[in-house]
Amino acid sequence: MKLLTTNTKIDKSMELLVDYYATILQLLPNKHFCVNYKLCIKDCLAFKGLAKIYPSIIKSRKAKSEYFINDNENFIKQVIKEIKLQIKRANKKAKKAIVRLNGFTDIDFSKYGIFKLFPNVQFYDYSADYKRVLNNKYENLHYTFSYKGNNLDECLHLLSKGINIAVIDIPKNQFFNSYDVNHINGDTHDFRFLDKSNSIVWLSEKK
Repeated sequence: MKLLTTNTKIDKSMELLVDYYATILQLLPNKHFCVNYKLCIKDCLAFKGLAKIYPSIIKSRKAKSEYFINDNENFIKQVIKEIKLQIKRANKKAKKAIVRLNGFTDIDFSKYGIFKLFPNVQFYDYSADYKRVLNNKYENLHYTFSYKGNNLDECLHLLSKGINIAVIDIPKNQFFNSYDVNHINGDTHDFRFLDKSNSIVWLSEKK
């Protein structure tokens, strides 16, 4: 079972930004993986898009999640092995390796030493873990903080520190329009590490 794959938006991003070779790890969310699981699960993207059409996608994500839980040591070893292979492929293409380890989860992968092990790989993620985002010390890891409706104060504090926040573009969130910062269309591509700091990243609501 391959762990690092792509999706429609990652593929779109690579077509638009040709200097990068990217993959993503997509597990099914659960209470152990996500900071705001109870709040987010109903609208989680893991169950939308092509996953609504092809049951095999959910089955694959579930299998990866169970692998992570039941055999964590070998799971991490495989992730590391696949990143090494990705670096080789990227080098052959004269591109930079990019990895997003949380497609639909919010796991702290720093505890496994991955970011230190691959200093030349650009990692990026969305996260609702305020302390982890605020205290991120890895130069090769970029976080965009996720607005969840119950963390406004945290969003505004991080934004004041130059850390970007992601907001779903729906009417009840339009008050963010009044903030004099960079406003970015997050649907254009997925490579958030390229965004200017002190930005609000607007994402369309997925069906």
